[in-house]
Amino acid sequence: MKRAAAKADDATPVGDLLNLGPVSTAWLGEIGVRTTSDLNRLGVVATFRMVKARHAEASLNLLYALHGAVTGTSWKNISVTTKAKLKRDADTL
Repeated sequence: MKRAAAKADDATPVGDLLNLGPVSTAWLGEIGVRTTSDLNRLGVVATFRMVKARHAEASLNLLYALHGAVTGTSWKNISVTTKAKLKRDADTL
């Protein structure tokens, strides 16, 4: 069962986290993000930007999925306000 990073230990593989499937897990692995600890260390926005730099096809849905993975929220249920803030943060890094 998929779980939120907040409920996972630091060694939990990112592929076991909520919202993250095989493609996003592979992309994260390419940048060295393999565990919850790696994701938390870099942060959601920086992680998204690193993936986006390698994979132009990565969409904002990945950013939302990463946020949901660490907060225990389906990316579909993230508020419009939070999505706007995440997008703004990703655009200004």
